[in-house]
Amino acid sequence: MRGARHPLHPDTRRALTEARKAILLLNRRGWSNFLTCRTCGKVWECPQCDVALVLHRAERAVACHHCGHRERVPSRCDACGSPSVARYGAGTERLEAELGEALDVPVFRLDADTAGAKDAVPALLARFAAAPAGLLIGTQMVAKGHDFPDVTLGVVVDADSTLRFPDFRAEERTFALIAQLAGRAGRGPQGGRVLVQTTAPDAPAIVAAAQHDTRGFVVGELARRRALDYPPFADLIRIVCSADAPAPPRAAAGELAEAAAHAPGATVLGPAPLFRLRGRHRSQVVIKAHDRRAAIAAVRTAVDRAANRREHRDVAFSVDVDPM
Repeated sequence: MRGARHPLHPDTRRALTEARKAILLLNRRGWSNFLTCRTCGKVWECPQCDVALVLHRAERAVACHHCGHRERVPSRCDACGSPSVARYGAGTERLEAELGEALDVPVFRLDADTAGAKDAVPALLARFAAAPAGLLIGTQMVAKGHDFPDVTLGVVVDADSTLRFPDFRAEERTFALIAQLAGRAGRGPQGGRVLVQTTAPDAPAIVAAAQHDTRGFVVGELARRRALDYPPFADLIRIVCSADAPAPPRAAAGELAEAAAHAPGATVLGPAPLFRLRGRHRSQVVIKAHDRRAAIAAVRTAVDRAANRREHRDVAFSVDVDPM
């Protein structure tokens, strides 16, 4: 897959044409990940969040998947005037359109964009179940608990995308997603197979999922968690400070980090900036605690003290014990 321009590998496309019924998982909705100007390099971003806008071609809009902001698809760059606007990446909407043209079976899409109406999900799944042949494309919604005995092929596209998140659970979530999708294929007497597209074929989560080695993955993941002192070997407490300007949450998070460092058996990570969300600038502090009760008490005292200080009057504080 290295250097491939099309989101589907030739082997994947070939397998999809041969299977009468298949499920394809791509955990990214929309048509393209982002738009950019080929002339000046501008990327269209959300004015309220520090993220790129996602192209939804059917709606003729680019949208933020965090705050819901929407704009019309630009015909030219508003920074330099160039008409050369390029689309990069692929989401479920694009795969639905391209595979709908390429295959001689009906294509069904299940993601947040198609599941909004009441009873939309059971109706769509019922149509897929009743079809003698078909392809179900979707985000992680297609991987959870569905029983289609005539599905003989499962495909995970961009399987390592969840590994790129700065989260100690990234390997666990990747393994779970692949394993869940694998469980949708081959449930009937015809059996089945699963294809996993990845640019990180040696990642432990992907190797273990491909080998159906749940025990091996758990043993290795627990050893890594123990070495890095993450749950279940420590408790986590996450504090997020937010405000309309960048300086106040940064100052408040710094004060909280200093105060939390005095909690018995605690290790403090941060303060660290987070991306702007819904117009709010954010900074976070994460505490690893071995004395859960003492750490919670210390955090409560520190947050109460900071929240009542005049210099932090514009800052909102959010405390999450055992953050997910």
